[in-house]
Amino acid sequence: MRRSRNVIITAHCVLNQNTVFPGDARSTGIMKDAVDWIQAQGWGILQLPCPEFTFLGPDRPGMTYAQYDTPEYRRHCRRILEPFVEQLKVYRQHGYAIVGGMGIQSSPSCDPGRGVFMEELAAMLSEAGIAVDPWWQIPATESGRFDPQDPAARSRGSQAH
Repeated sequence: MRRSRNVIITAHCVLNQNTVFPGDARSTGIMKDAVDWIQAQGWGILQLPCPEFTFLGPDRPGMTYAQYDTPEYRRHCRRILEPFVEQLKVYRQHGYAIVGGMGIQSSPSCDPGRGVFMEELAAMLSEAGIAVDPWWQIPATESGRFDPQDPAARSRGSQAH
């Protein structure tokens, strides 16, 4: 079987809701609607690390964009993103397509429109000459149901490309 040579970047918790701060999970494990849609496209997934989990651990409190918008946290984001940006460079050098990205609406870190982690990713991708477009988002609803046809699933004003 031939590989698609198409890769989507996803926020960590699309594939692992166990890293979400207590009380904010939108599913018990994976974001099934999103993963099923990605699989149906035939795309591979490059799962980003969870910056909040690696910065403050699994039992952290819920925090805002402003609380994460610190030099220390931004340095942390860049440090953990370095190997992923390098991996994207290798994919591009070998003819793979980066078909887009998927973030988490209203996340202080991983909202593609305004998340600290995604802002740092966007800056690093720009520095590396890598464009990622379009960006989808898991909606900020209790169920976290993802429907790619829903206009709310597309990130408006995305910083991360």
